[in-house]
Amino acid sequence: MNILSLIHVHRLPNPSGVGRVMDQLISTHAELNPSARHRMLVQEKLHRELKSKLEPFWQEMPAETYKGSTSFQQALWILAGLPSAERYWKGADVVYCPAESYIPTKKAKLVCTIHDVAGFEDTLYPPTRSQLNHRRKWRMMFDKMADHADTVVTVSNFSATRIAALFPKLEKKLKVVYNAPHSIFGTPVEKDDGDAVGRLVGNAPFILVPGGLSLRKNAKLILAAWPLIADQCSDVKLVICGSSASQYMDELKADGDERVVNAGFVEDGFLNALYQLATLVWFPSRYEGFGMPAVEAMVCSTPVVASSVASIPEIVGDCAMLGSPDDPGWHADAVGSLISSSELRRELSETGREWCRRFSWENSARKLEEVFVSA
Repeated sequence: MNILSLIHVHRLPNPSGVGRVMDQLISTHAELNPSARHRMLVQEKLHRELKSKLEPFWQEMPAETYKGSTSFQQALWILAGLPSAERYWKGADVVYCPAESYIPTKKAKLVCTIHDVAGFEDTLYPPTRSQLNHRRKWRMMFDKMADHADTVVTVSNFSATRIAALFPKLEKKLKVVYNAPHSIFGTPVEKDDGDAVGRLVGNAPFILVPGGLSLRKNAKLILAAWPLIADQCSDVKLVICGSSASQYMDELKADGDERVVNAGFVEDGFLNALYQLATLVWFPSRYEGFGMPAVEAMVCSTPVVASSVASIPEIVGDCAMLGSPDDPGWHADAVGSLISSSELRRELSETGREWCRRFSWENSARKLEEVFVSA
């Protein structure tokens, strides 16, 4: 089988999020299916500039290129339907778009991906001009998928339900292929990373909030619940990693609270150490297509407090403490009970680690192969 994947190559160096899904899913598929012939379709200039920074698997993969900017080329594919994927590789049997993107085909099967439709949920993002423009672009893209894609992959049953509700023409084309944690999570903590965590928090126990502070990640609840937690647990610190909107971080630290630590973006090795050394992971997000931080924490044997909405109950099962995303008192009590009970932490640690065995890139790659064959 000849597989041409449309790759946003800038997402591959030090990948996270969608970049990690592209990296792990395609490389694992190639490993499990040695007869499959993979090529990538990439923007020429970016590929030339970034190739030396890619992992060997991607450096060695044959590449077909286009010259214009990615946004211009995507617009040309959507609006004009030109050129078709066969223009880049005549022998392609399957054209795979692992991120939200679309390319027309003539004879090759087309498999596209929609990770979630958070951008169409009215309560998750401020209604800016940029957001409205993104919606317009995605709507045209999803309409093209509905008309021309053979299969549309998404990452959870929840996400499939919301896609079908908002774009009914896609419903019969949807297939679920779960994400999985990177293999680094749950491995022994490197000494340098452990030392770095020590410099960040000292000897204090700490709560880890992955994903940063934003409206979607429920920053307002964190702002309301943290003072309640701080009153109950005077020696505990709050460590926030990922991208945070400045207004939320400024408000959280407005009183000079030295127990709040903004770690910002962190590399995987350091994040693995944070997960494993945290007393618990707090993930009160309002919306997740999959909810990778919860799974990463559970693989690291760390108990999780999260919201009982979107994909989170599907992904964590009964192995995390789940409550309303609108109830800061519940979250404060749940966090406090975990901090005070080593037995409860141990129970969630064990059940969570066992539950997450179902999420592996090998399982996901096998499911993707089924999609390619049946598309």
